[in-house]
Amino acid sequence: MNTFGPAPGEVREIHVWTDRPVGFWPQGVPRPKAAPADEPADNLKWNQAGVDARLANAMAGNYPVPETLSWDLFLGVGPVVPYHPIYHPFNWRGWIDWGCGAIGDMGAHLLDVSMWSLNLGLPTSIETVSTPFNGASYPSGSLIFYEFAPRGSMPPVKLTWFDGGLMPPKPAELGEEDLIKEGGAILIGSKGKLMHGTYGAHPRLLPQSLQDSFGKPPQKLSRIPDESHEVNWVDAAKGKLQSSCPFEYASKLTETMLLGVVSLRAGKKIAYDGANMHVTNVPEANQYLSRENRSGW
Repeated sequence: MNTFGPAPGEVREIHVWTDRPVGFWPQGVPRPKAAPADEPADNLKWNQAGVDARLANAMAGNYPVPETLSWDLFLGVGPVVPYHPIYHPFNWRGWIDWGCGAIGDMGAHLLDVSMWSLNLGLPTSIETVSTPFNGASYPSGSLIFYEFAPRGSMPPVKLTWFDGGLMPPKPAELGEEDLIKEGGAILIGSKGKLMHGTYGAHPRLLPQSLQDSFGKPPQKLSRIPDESHEVNWVDAAKGKLQSSCPFEYASKLTETMLLGVVSLRAGKKIAYDGANMHVTNVPEANQYLSRENRSGW
């Protein structure tokens, strides 16, 4: 942890949160129907199922595919689904067919600091709990509980992910200051805490006295000019320099994020054998580690 300053001791617990999908794209909504149902709405109850049916009817419509969009190309390996503007161009990330929800959108930007600074590797267990999940679009809010094994002299770590407006407990050291709702992470150590915002921005130690006693840490990592990660990637592909996020690291970060989705779809806490890419305690969950491509893809 000395990249950001003095180590806050042994880190055994991490809280990570994001305000996605609230205000960005819809989740927890039913799939729209091609045409409204013939059944009168008065026959529906005002329970969750009834409200979902009314919402699906309200979104019903046979929308033409925009001339600038190749819908079949967009569907790719996924199932054939009639075009609807609720899916494209941005909202696809909230649907099981194409996206990975909030964890797939923001996980890379929020888990990254903890993953590389603590060398977490792959989690050994994952459990996702959420608001109602209809199997078509991701829940509007979820908690994902990750457990990571000891690494050398470093202890095991429990990491909790919060999204959809769910927030972790506010550290007492913040006093009257509120957590930034946009997102961030808190690494809880035996000697203090380290907090940063989305993309690892504005890292600070808690309590403030710990931050004040150390000041600004010396720069130890190289910087990407103008923060242009796209140019960094191209230059790395050309052999000019090393990528700031090589595949051997990025693949583990992505795998960790997606295991939260696997646990959600399995509906159970899963034990994961990272070396063999296998869920050991819920055999049926392994079907979510891959997908059968659409014919022709």
